[in-house]
Amino acid sequence: MIERERKFDFVALFYTLSFGFAAGSDRSLQAFLERYVEMADCDSLSYPSFYEWFSPAFVAVLREILDDAIEDLDPGRNDLRGRLEHFRDVLIVDATFISLYQDAKDVYRATGDDQAGLKVHLTESLSTGLPTRFRTTDGATHERGQLPTGEWVADALILFDLGFYDFWLFDRIDANDGWFVSRVKSNANPKVVDELRTWRGNSISLEGKSLKAVLDDRQRQEIDVLVELEFDRKRGSSATATRQFRLVGLLNEDEDEYHLYFTNLPRSEYSAPDIAQLYRARWEVELLFKELKSQFGLDEINTTKPLSRHW
Repeated sequence: MIERERKFDFVALFYTLSFGFAAGSDRSLQAFLERYVEMADCDSLSYPSFYEWFSPAFVAVLREILDDAIEDLDPGRNDLRGRLEHFRDVLIVDATFISLYQDAKDVYRATGDDQAGLKVHLTESLSTGLPTRFRTTDGATHERGQLPTGEWVADALILFDLGFYDFWLFDRIDANDGWFVSRVKSNANPKVVDELRTWRGNSISLEGKSLKAVLDDRQRQEIDVLVELEFDRKRGSSATATRQFRLVGLLNEDEDEYHLYFTNLPRSEYSAPDIAQLYRARWEVELLFKELKSQFGLDEINTTKPLSRHW
């Protein structure tokens, strides 16, 4: 990187690629070249010279920077550095709603009687920033039924929002050797069957208490317990099953409430603050949807002709 120090300004090039990729409407190499010349305040730079900078060694450095940024999601905490290597990949699952013209309501119905819309269901790889699974449905289709389970989840960590909140889904991921972290719904009230973190002094045991009773207390900065969840053994079946999963919570003093998460990650390897930090990576899929809508016009679909349900 220093061999061409006269024209190579690595800091300017790094910000050109990172900020330009996120905000620029044109992602061509020529556009990056023009942005770099402006940011580095250099007189001129030929396209062939700029092209040659993207050697395998330079690309490897960029990948190291990306890996470092992913693992260091919080500048104040480095506990997860190198810990994401335990997973085959970190997969972020989400969906977004797109309004359509009312004429399309017979095929792409929404929740309202006179509304039309479709949902894009997407699974993004945190390591590549690219979708690994995606499909479209009408706007009334619930998210949680659009995520298949099976061997593909093995050794992967899956991050959910509340649209995929489903105890049956948690059980299937765990049964297929996958990992998950999900937010907890506000009306959840499972029974605590075991306390995974011990406290100094004469702290009151949480075992046998309901979650609501624990949350009302607000004496602990951190909650780390095992709870029992009940769910349908099969979708649509009247037969029920129970499983025990870990529930962690961190008290947000500004909001005076707990941020709660379900997970099957072991406490021996991931503390409650680690779980919350991992979940923050879900923001990446929000950025992807924002990019698809702002840069690629995803929310401006011409619906004069029928759309394919699968991409």
